[in-house]
Amino acid sequence: MFENRVLVADDDSLFLWALRKELTSHRLTTHIATTGQECLKAIQENRFGLVFLDIHLPDANGLDLMKPIREISPETRVVIISGDGSFQSKERALSEGAAQFLEKPFNISMVMRVVKSTFREFPCKRKHFRYLCNIPLRISILAPSPEESQFDLGNLNGTINDVGPEGVCVNTEYPLQEGQSVRLRIDGEGDPFSKMIPREATAEVVWAVTGDGMSTAGLKLLVDAPLLS
Repeated sequence: MFENRVLVADDDSLFLWALRKELTSHRLTTHIATTGQECLKAIQENRFGLVFLDIHLPDANGLDLMKPIREISPETRVVIISGDGSFQSKERALSEGAAQFLEKPFNISMVMRVVKSTFREFPCKRKHFRYLCNIPLRISILAPSPEESQFDLGNLNGTINDVGPEGVCVNTEYPLQEGQSVRLRIDGEGDPFSKMIPREATAEVVWAVTGDGMSTAGLKLLVDAPLLS
């Protein structure tokens, strides 16, 4: 099946072993390329739903391969993986059409999160595409409950870890509650994905879970302009 075929282009043998093990354990057909030439040859000969592409290959810059990959297989989505997580690298990757950017080192368990947010027909069946990111923000809880009035809830720390047309997913130390209204303020512009959402916006907490001292919540942004416009 086209959607379940994955190509990993990287020259780090240990990383390749770990990533291939993770992908195949989820019944994804996984191919390996260790050079840019091997990567393009594999894409010419096979149809892949997803390519994990390192920037620093022995014979090529992975970002330079984005255009020929699009020309050979427009349907294939590319995830850039690199130890170079500079703003310039991320911005170029996105401008070249990368679906995601993963900065090394990263937890190998994140791979399936990327797969689920990238493959349209993977079992999670997301309705909309979502981008993984790491954007610091400040959160103010609007109209806190009487029980919360003793706390300063006007300047909480948080991080946006994915964004899509439906809203954002955030991590916070203070547990958010389903149904709450909050005000979000993006702290900086160090992540290219920060351009995809308003600098300030009101949002509604549509779901929230708490564990290991961290709260994760899905927020629906209440703004006039469409997200990711």
